[in-house]
Amino acid sequence: MRNSSTHRIFELDFLRGLALILMCLDHLAYDLYCLPLWFPHLDSPVLSALGEFGEAVSFSPWRQGLHYVFATLFLLLAGIGSALTSRLWRRTLQITGAAVAITAGTVGLDLFLDLNVTILFGVLSAIAVGVFFCGICSLFGESAGKYGALILGIAIILVGFSLKWYAAPTYYSVGTEDLVGIVLGTVRYGADWFPLFPCAGVVCVGYFLGKTLYARRQSLLPALRGKACGLCVVGRYSLWIYLLHQPVLAGLLCLFTMIFVRN
Repeated sequence: MRNSSTHRIFELDFLRGLALILMCLDHLAYDLYCLPLWFPHLDSPVLSALGEFGEAVSFSPWRQGLHYVFATLFLLLAGIGSALTSRLWRRTLQITGAAVAITAGTVGLDLFLDLNVTILFGVLSAIAVGVFFCGICSLFGESAGKYGALILGIAIILVGFSLKWYAAPTYYSVGTEDLVGIVLGTVRYGADWFPLFPCAGVVCVGYFLGKTLYARRQSLLPALRGKACGLCVVGRYSLWIYLLHQPVLAGLLCLFTMIFVRN
């Protein structure tokens, strides 16, 4: 999820950082909602208030709409970044490894601590599949590859809408027979769920945009080249921040609860 460090593209770092900050705030609200569930033995008005605030934010209509906005932005930027890298297959392996690690780690946490944080097919899984599809398209050459990715991406998105992934029923416990539905988008499950249809398609469309808009690997805002800001710094290390932000947020909330919250 990083470009070359020699010639950074300002707007991509900025937008990637913005998407990550929005994602962190979204996950913080969800963690607040889950906090009373993580400490069921505590009967505290502070804990209840935090949980109610997190629930109000997490399930509000404006948050639902905003979620689709920054999730789409995140997926598009992943595709654009894939178009700019010279090591596409290495990138695919890195993202796949990170996705597998998150799934294994969250499943392990639920097995031992029952925190309800399992992620079976999250955003990194969808990005890994999307980048893999882009890699296949790239084998057909620069021009054919980018248009192939666009056509494939649109097809995947249309299939997602035909499956009505946005209205998929939410399961709170699943078996192996449900795994295909979770991946394809007919069953909603997990703390982070980004089904192949349509999410991998958005990555493919981003790949096309990257090959088209950044064919010369130069910023579309040349006057801002070399400029730095806080969001740009965040955007440069998006993969590491994504991997570490949730353990940090959850850890800080748990530490706060153990120190300051009493029955």
